[in-house]
Amino acid sequence: MRCLASLLLGSLGLLAAAQQSDAPPLRQPWSLGARAHYGFLWPHRPSSWILVEGHASALELFAERRVQGDRPWHHQYALPTYGVGVLYTGLANPDRVGGCVRVLPYLFLPFRQQAKGGFGMRVGWGVGYVTKPYDRRENPQQIAIGSRINTAIQIMPEYRMQRGPWSLMAGVGVDHWSNGSYQLPNLGLNYLSASFGAAYALGERSAADPLPPQEEPISKRPEYSVVAAFGMNESGSPLSGQYTAYSLSGQAQWRVSRKSGISAGMDLFNKGSLASKYPELAAQDRITYTQIALHGGYALLFGRGELFMHMGPYIYTPEPEDAAVFHRVGMRYRSGGHMVWNISLKSHYAVADHWEFGVGYRW
Repeated sequence: MRCLASLLLGSLGLLAAAQQSDAPPLRQPWSLGARAHYGFLWPHRPSSWILVEGHASALELFAERRVQGDRPWHHQYALPTYGVGVLYTGLANPDRVGGCVRVLPYLFLPFRQQAKGGFGMRVGWGVGYVTKPYDRRENPQQIAIGSRINTAIQIMPEYRMQRGPWSLMAGVGVDHWSNGSYQLPNLGLNYLSASFGAAYALGERSAADPLPPQEEPISKRPEYSVVAAFGMNESGSPLSGQYTAYSLSGQAQWRVSRKSGISAGMDLFNKGSLASKYPELAAQDRITYTQIALHGGYALLFGRGELFMHMGPYIYTPEPEDAAVFHRVGMRYRSGGHMVWNISLKSHYAVADHWEFGVGYRW
Protein backbone atom coordinates (compact mmCIF):
# COMPACT_ATOMS: atom_id res chain seq x y z
CA MET A 1 0.00 0.00 0.00
CA ARG A 2 2.90 2.36 0.71
CA CYS A 3 4.36 1.66 -2.76
CA LEU A 4 0.90 2.13 -4.29
CA ALA A 5 0.48 5.49 -2.56
CA SER A 6 3.95 6.61 -3.68
CA LEU A 7 3.17 5.61 -7.28
CA LEU A 8 -0.14 7.48 -7.15
CA LEU A 9 1.48 10.63 -5.72
CA GLY A 10 4.19 10.57 -8.40
CA SER A 11 1.56 10.04 -11.08
CA LEU A 12 -0.45 13.04 -9.86
CA GLY A 13 2.62 15.24 -10.19
CA LEU A 14 3.35 14.01 -13.71
CA LEU A 15 -0.25 14.46 -14.82
CA ALA A 16 -0.30 18.01 -13.52
CA ALA A 17 2.98 19.00 -15.17
CA ALA A 18 3.40 17.08 -18.42
CA GLN A 19 0.35 16.66 -20.63
CA GLN A 20 -0.01 17.51 -24.28
CA SER A 21 -2.54 16.78 -27.03
CA ASP A 22 -1.96 16.94 -30.77
CA ALA A 23 -5.27 15.21 -31.50
CA PRO A 24 -8.30 17.18 -32.75
CA PRO A 25 -11.40 17.02 -30.52
CA LEU A 26 -13.72 14.42 -32.05
CA ARG A 27 -16.99 12.84 -31.09
CA GLN A 28 -15.90 9.36 -30.06
CA PRO A 29 -18.29 6.38 -30.14
CA TRP A 30 -18.28 3.82 -27.38
CA SER A 31 -15.72 1.05 -27.78
CA LEU A 32 -15.96 -2.50 -26.43
CA GLY A 33 -12.78 -4.43 -25.66
CA ALA A 34 -10.98 -7.23 -23.85
CA ARG A 35 -7.63 -7.33 -22.11
CA ALA A 36 -5.47 -10.28 -21.04
CA HIS A 37 -3.30 -9.89 -17.91
CA TYR A 38 -0.41 -12.06 -16.72
CA GLY A 39 1.34 -11.47 -13.42
CA PHE A 40 1.46 -12.55 -9.79
CA LEU A 41 0.25 -11.78 -6.28
CA TRP A 42 2.64 -9.11 -5.02
CA PRO A 43 3.52 -9.95 -1.37
CA HIS A 44 4.03 -6.44 0.00
CA ARG A 45 4.34 -7.90 3.53
CA PRO A 46 6.58 -10.88 4.51
CA SER A 47 3.55 -12.63 6.00
CA SER A 48 1.77 -12.47 2.61
CA TRP A 49 4.23 -14.93 1.02
CA ILE A 50 2.07 -17.79 2.32
CA LEU A 51 -0.53 -16.86 -0.32
CA VAL A 52 1.87 -16.83 -3.31
CA GLU A 53 1.69 -20.07 -5.29
CA GLY A 54 2.71 -19.05 -8.81
CA HIS A 55 1.93 -16.74 -11.71
CA ALA A 56 -1.65 -15.80 -12.39
CA SER A 57 -3.60 -14.79 -15.49
CA ALA A 58 -6.64 -12.53 -15.61
CA LEU A 59 -9.29 -11.52 -18.15
CA GLU A 60 -10.84 -8.07 -18.32
CA LEU A 61 -13.81 -6.84 -20.37
CA PHE A 62 -14.37 -3.10 -20.71
CA ALA A 63 -16.36 -0.34 -22.39
CA GLU A 64 -14.98 3.17 -22.87
CA ARG A 65 -15.07 6.39 -24.85
CA ARG A 66 -13.06 9.61 -25.05
CA VAL A 67 -14.45 12.85 -23.62
CA GLN A 68 -16.11 15.16 -26.12
CA GLY A 69 -13.86 18.19 -25.50
CA ASP A 70 -16.74 20.49 -24.51
CA ARG A 71 -15.36 21.39 -21.07
CA PRO A 72 -12.16 23.25 -20.21
CA TRP A 73 -10.69 20.44 -18.10
CA HIS A 74 -11.00 18.04 -21.06
CA HIS A 75 -8.40 20.09 -22.91
CA GLN A 76 -6.26 20.69 -19.83
CA TYR A 77 -5.92 16.91 -19.47
CA ALA A 78 -5.25 16.27 -23.18
CA LEU A 79 -8.69 14.73 -23.91
CA PRO A 80 -8.80 11.74 -21.52
CA THR A 81 -10.82 8.54 -21.93
CA TYR A 82 -13.34 7.25 -19.38
CA GLY A 83 -14.81 3.79 -19.03
CA VAL A 84 -15.61 0.81 -16.83
CA GLY A 85 -13.80 -2.55 -16.70
CA VAL A 86 -14.70 -5.94 -15.16
CA LEU A 87 -11.74 -8.21 -14.28
CA TYR A 88 -11.51 -11.77 -12.96
CA THR A 89 -8.42 -13.57 -11.63
CA GLY A 90 -7.75 -16.48 -9.32
CA LEU A 91 -4.30 -15.20 -8.21
CA ALA A 92 -3.03 -18.79 -8.67
CA ASN A 93 -4.40 -19.75 -5.25
CA PRO A 94 -7.84 -21.40 -5.54
CA ASP A 95 -7.76 -22.88 -2.02
CA ARG A 96 -6.97 -19.78 0.08
CA VAL A 97 -7.96 -16.83 -2.15
CA GLY A 98 -10.41 -18.32 -4.63
CA GLY A 99 -11.54 -15.86 -7.29
CA CYS A 100 -11.12 -12.09 -7.28
CA VAL A 101 -13.49 -9.85 -9.26
CA ARG A 102 -13.51 -6.10 -9.60
CA VAL A 103 -15.83 -3.61 -11.34
CA LEU A 104 -13.82 -0.46 -11.91
CA PRO A 105 -14.79 2.93 -13.36
CA TYR A 106 -11.58 4.53 -14.65
CA LEU A 107 -9.93 7.41 -16.45
CA PHE A 108 -7.10 7.08 -18.95
CA LEU A 109 -5.17 10.35 -18.52
CA PRO A 110 -2.65 10.77 -21.34
CA PHE A 111 0.78 12.30 -20.92
CA ARG A 112 0.82 12.66 -24.70
CA GLN A 113 -2.25 12.32 -26.93
CA GLN A 114 -2.00 12.06 -30.71
CA ALA A 115 -4.49 11.18 -33.42
CA LYS A 116 -3.02 7.66 -33.77
CA GLY A 117 -2.40 6.89 -30.12
CA GLY A 118 -0.96 8.06 -26.86
CA PHE A 119 0.86 7.18 -23.64
CA GLY A 120 -0.59 7.88 -20.22
CA MET A 121 -1.87 6.61 -16.89
CA ARG A 122 -5.02 4.61 -16.26
CA VAL A 123 -6.42 5.31 -12.77
CA GLY A 124 -9.53 3.58 -11.42
CA TRP A 125 -11.48 3.14 -8.20
CA GLY A 126 -14.38 0.70 -7.82
CA VAL A 127 -15.78 -2.36 -6.06
CA GLY A 128 -14.06 -5.73 -5.61
CA TYR A 129 -15.19 -9.20 -4.54
CA VAL A 130 -13.08 -12.03 -3.04
CA THR A 131 -14.71 -15.46 -2.95
CA LYS A 132 -12.61 -16.87 -0.06
CA PRO A 133 -11.90 -14.32 2.69
CA TYR A 134 -10.39 -15.09 6.08
CA ASP A 135 -12.32 -17.55 8.22
CA ARG A 136 -11.07 -18.60 11.65
CA ARG A 137 -12.03 -22.25 11.09
CA GLU A 138 -12.27 -22.81 7.32
CA ASN A 139 -9.60 -20.47 5.94
CA PRO A 140 -7.22 -19.28 8.71
CA GLN A 141 -4.23 -18.85 6.33
CA GLN A 142 -6.02 -16.19 4.29
CA ILE A 143 -4.32 -13.40 6.24
CA ALA A 144 -4.83 -10.68 3.59
CA ILE A 145 -8.60 -10.07 3.34
CA GLY A 146 -11.34 -10.48 5.95
CA SER A 147 -14.41 -9.61 3.84
CA ARG A 148 -15.95 -10.63 0.53
CA ILE A 149 -16.89 -7.09 -0.53
CA ASN A 150 -13.94 -4.72 -0.89
CA THR A 151 -12.80 -1.63 -2.67
CA ALA A 152 -10.68 -2.01 -5.81
CA ILE A 153 -7.99 0.40 -7.04
CA GLN A 154 -5.93 0.29 -10.21
CA ILE A 155 -2.89 2.29 -11.37
CA MET A 156 -1.50 1.37 -14.79
CA PRO A 157 0.89 3.19 -17.17
CA GLU A 158 -0.38 2.34 -20.64
CA TYR A 159 0.45 2.86 -24.33
CA ARG A 160 -2.37 3.03 -26.88
CA MET A 161 -2.38 2.76 -30.67
CA GLN A 162 -5.29 3.68 -32.95
CA ARG A 163 -5.82 1.68 -36.18
CA GLY A 164 -9.11 2.57 -37.83
CA PRO A 165 -11.96 1.32 -35.60
CA TRP A 166 -9.49 -0.74 -33.57
CA SER A 167 -7.52 0.40 -30.52
CA LEU A 168 -4.57 -1.66 -29.32
CA MET A 169 -3.16 -1.12 -25.82
CA ALA A 170 -0.42 -2.48 -23.58
CA GLY A 171 0.47 -1.65 -19.98
CA VAL A 172 1.98 -2.72 -16.65
CA GLY A 173 -0.06 -2.01 -13.56
CA VAL A 174 -1.21 -2.87 -10.05
CA ASP A 175 -4.72 -3.90 -8.98
CA HIS A 176 -5.41 -3.64 -5.24
CA TRP A 177 -8.26 -5.17 -3.20
CA SER A 178 -8.86 -3.82 0.33
CA ASN A 179 -11.80 -3.23 2.68
CA GLY A 180 -10.30 -0.19 4.42
CA SER A 181 -10.06 -2.05 7.76
CA TYR A 182 -13.83 -2.45 7.92
CA GLN A 183 -13.18 -6.11 8.79
CA LEU A 184 -9.81 -7.60 9.73
CA PRO A 185 -7.49 -8.93 8.47
CA ASN A 186 -6.86 -6.23 5.86
CA LEU A 187 -3.32 -6.47 4.53
CA GLY A 188 -4.81 -6.26 1.03
CA LEU A 189 -4.24 -8.20 -2.18
CA ASN A 190 -2.00 -6.68 -4.86
CA TYR A 191 -2.01 -8.11 -8.40
CA LEU A 192 1.00 -6.89 -10.39
CA SER A 193 0.60 -7.68 -14.08
CA ALA A 194 1.51 -6.92 -17.67
CA SER A 195 -1.42 -6.71 -20.06
CA PHE A 196 -2.38 -6.46 -23.70
CA GLY A 197 -5.81 -5.53 -25.01
CA ALA A 198 -7.87 -4.51 -28.02
CA ALA A 199 -11.10 -2.54 -28.41
CA TYR A 200 -13.46 -2.00 -31.34
CA ALA A 201 -15.40 1.25 -31.88
CA LEU A 202 -19.17 0.86 -32.31
CA GLY A 203 -19.45 3.79 -34.71
CA GLU A 204 -17.58 6.35 -36.77
CA ARG A 205 -15.64 9.19 -35.25
CA SER A 206 -16.95 12.60 -36.31
CA ALA A 207 -16.02 16.25 -35.88
CA ALA A 208 -17.29 17.74 -32.64
CA ASP A 209 -18.56 21.23 -31.95
CA PRO A 210 -17.00 21.74 -28.50
CA LEU A 211 -16.92 24.81 -26.40
CA PRO A 212 -13.51 26.50 -26.61
CA PRO A 213 -11.22 26.11 -23.61
CA GLN A 214 -11.94 28.77 -21.03
CA GLU A 215 -8.88 30.78 -20.10
CA GLU A 216 -10.20 32.40 -16.96
CA PRO A 217 -7.54 33.84 -14.64
CA ILE A 218 -6.53 31.60 -11.75
CA SER A 219 -7.91 33.02 -8.51
CA LYS A 220 -5.35 33.83 -5.84
CA ARG A 221 -7.99 33.57 -3.12
CA PRO A 222 -8.26 30.21 -1.34
CA GLU A 223 -11.37 28.05 -1.25
CA TYR A 224 -12.38 27.15 2.31
CA SER A 225 -14.30 23.99 3.17
CA VAL A 226 -15.54 22.00 6.16
CA VAL A 227 -16.42 18.31 5.62
CA ALA A 228 -18.07 15.96 8.12
CA ALA A 229 -17.67 12.24 7.39
CA PHE A 230 -18.70 8.84 8.74
CA GLY A 231 -17.19 5.35 8.52
CA MET A 232 -16.70 2.05 10.36
CA ASN A 233 -13.61 0.01 11.16
CA GLU A 234 -12.14 -2.85 13.15
CA SER A 235 -8.75 -2.69 14.84
CA GLY A 236 -6.59 -4.82 17.08
CA SER A 237 -7.38 -8.38 16.00
CA PRO A 238 -9.96 -10.11 13.76
CA LEU A 239 -13.44 -10.60 15.25
CA SER A 240 -12.98 -7.71 17.73
CA GLY A 241 -16.02 -6.03 16.15
CA GLN A 242 -16.81 -3.00 13.97
CA TYR A 243 -17.03 0.46 15.48
CA THR A 244 -18.20 3.80 14.12
CA ALA A 245 -15.63 6.43 13.12
CA TYR A 246 -16.31 10.15 12.63
CA SER A 247 -14.18 12.93 11.21
CA LEU A 248 -14.45 16.68 10.77
CA SER A 249 -11.99 18.27 8.37
CA GLY A 250 -11.50 21.97 7.68
CA GLN A 251 -9.06 23.29 5.12
CA ALA A 252 -8.03 26.10 2.80
CA GLN A 253 -7.10 25.16 -0.76
CA TRP A 254 -5.09 27.32 -3.17
CA ARG A 255 -5.20 26.69 -6.91
CA VAL A 256 -1.62 26.75 -8.22
CA SER A 257 -2.43 25.85 -11.85
CA ARG A 258 -5.46 25.04 -13.96
CA LYS A 259 -5.07 21.37 -13.00
CA SER A 260 -3.74 21.32 -9.45
CA GLY A 261 -4.07 22.80 -5.99
CA ILE A 262 -2.42 22.63 -2.57
CA SER A 263 -4.16 22.70 0.80
CA ALA A 264 -3.61 22.99 4.54
CA GLY A 265 -6.04 22.24 7.31
CA MET A 266 -7.02 20.70 10.65
CA ASP A 267 -8.84 17.43 11.39
CA LEU A 268 -10.81 15.97 14.28
CA PHE A 269 -11.18 12.18 14.46
CA ASN A 270 -13.30 10.09 16.82
CA LYS A 271 -13.41 6.30 16.43
CA GLY A 272 -14.82 3.72 18.80
CA SER A 273 -12.23 1.09 17.82
CA LEU A 274 -9.67 2.83 20.05
CA ALA A 275 -11.36 1.08 22.98
CA SER A 276 -10.61 -2.35 21.45
CA LYS A 277 -6.89 -1.50 21.44
CA TYR A 278 -6.92 0.32 24.80
CA PRO A 279 -9.52 -1.28 27.14
CA GLU A 280 -9.03 1.48 29.72
CA LEU A 281 -10.88 3.86 27.33
CA ALA A 282 -14.02 1.70 27.37
CA ALA A 283 -15.16 3.16 30.70
CA GLN A 284 -14.77 6.75 29.49
CA ASP A 285 -17.15 8.93 27.48
CA ARG A 286 -16.85 8.70 23.70
CA ILE A 287 -15.82 12.36 23.50
CA THR A 288 -12.51 11.46 25.19
CA TYR A 289 -11.58 9.39 22.11
CA THR A 290 -11.21 12.58 20.03
CA GLN A 291 -7.93 13.08 18.15
CA ILE A 292 -6.63 16.31 16.63
CA ALA A 293 -4.37 16.44 13.57
CA LEU A 294 -3.02 18.85 10.97
CA HIS A 295 -2.62 18.12 7.27
CA GLY A 296 -1.12 19.37 4.04
CA GLY A 297 -2.48 18.22 0.71
CA TYR A 298 -2.23 18.11 -3.05
CA ALA A 299 -5.11 17.72 -5.54
CA LEU A 300 -5.66 17.17 -9.23
CA LEU A 301 -8.67 19.24 -10.33
CA PHE A 302 -11.24 18.04 -12.88
CA GLY A 303 -13.74 20.86 -13.17
CA ARG A 304 -16.04 20.38 -10.17
CA GLY A 305 -14.26 17.19 -9.13
CA GLU A 306 -10.84 16.46 -7.66
CA LEU A 307 -8.56 13.56 -6.73
CA PHE A 308 -6.59 14.43 -3.60
CA MET A 309 -4.00 13.20 -1.10
CA HIS A 310 -3.52 14.51 2.47
CA MET A 311 -0.81 13.82 5.02
CA GLY A 312 -0.16 15.27 8.45
CA PRO A 313 0.78 14.70 12.11
CA TYR A 314 -1.41 14.08 15.13
CA ILE A 315 -1.04 16.93 17.61
CA TYR A 316 -3.25 15.26 20.21
CA THR A 317 -4.45 11.68 20.72
CA PRO A 318 -5.64 10.12 24.01
CA GLU A 319 -3.56 7.00 23.30
CA PRO A 320 -0.73 6.37 20.78
CA GLU A 321 -1.84 5.68 17.21
CA ASP A 322 -0.32 3.17 14.79
CA ALA A 323 1.83 6.02 13.43
CA ALA A 324 2.60 9.63 14.30
CA VAL A 325 1.13 10.83 10.99
CA PHE A 326 -2.00 9.93 9.02
CA HIS A 327 -2.64 9.77 5.28
CA ARG A 328 -5.80 10.28 3.25
CA VAL A 329 -6.54 9.64 -0.43
CA GLY A 330 -9.92 10.30 -1.96
CA MET A 331 -12.27 12.16 -4.27
CA ARG A 332 -14.42 15.24 -3.82
CA TYR A 333 -17.17 16.71 -5.98
CA ARG A 334 -18.65 20.19 -5.77
CA SER A 335 -22.36 20.68 -6.43
CA GLY A 336 -24.51 23.79 -6.37
CA GLY A 337 -22.93 26.93 -5.02
CA HIS A 338 -21.53 25.60 -1.74
CA MET A 339 -21.91 21.81 -1.34
CA VAL A 340 -18.99 19.35 -1.48
CA TRP A 341 -19.25 15.53 -1.40
CA ASN A 342 -16.40 13.37 -0.13
CA ILE A 343 -15.24 9.72 -0.39
CA SER A 344 -11.80 9.01 1.08
CA LEU A 345 -9.66 6.41 2.81
CA LYS A 346 -7.68 7.33 5.93
CA SER A 347 -4.56 5.26 6.66
CA HIS A 348 -1.29 5.09 8.57
CA TYR A 349 1.34 4.40 5.91
CA ALA A 350 0.62 0.82 4.75
CA VAL A 351 -2.26 0.23 7.21
CA ALA A 352 -5.78 1.39 6.33
CA ASP A 353 -7.67 3.01 9.21
CA HIS A 354 -11.22 3.66 7.96
CA TRP A 355 -13.35 4.94 5.10
CA GLU A 356 -14.80 8.45 5.19
CA PHE A 357 -18.15 9.10 3.49
CA GLY A 358 -19.09 12.72 3.98
CA VAL A 359 -20.62 15.99 2.90
CA GLY A 360 -19.50 19.53 3.54
CA TYR A 361 -19.83 23.24 2.89
CA ARG A 362 -17.40 25.38 0.87
CA TRP A 363 -16.98 29.07 0.33
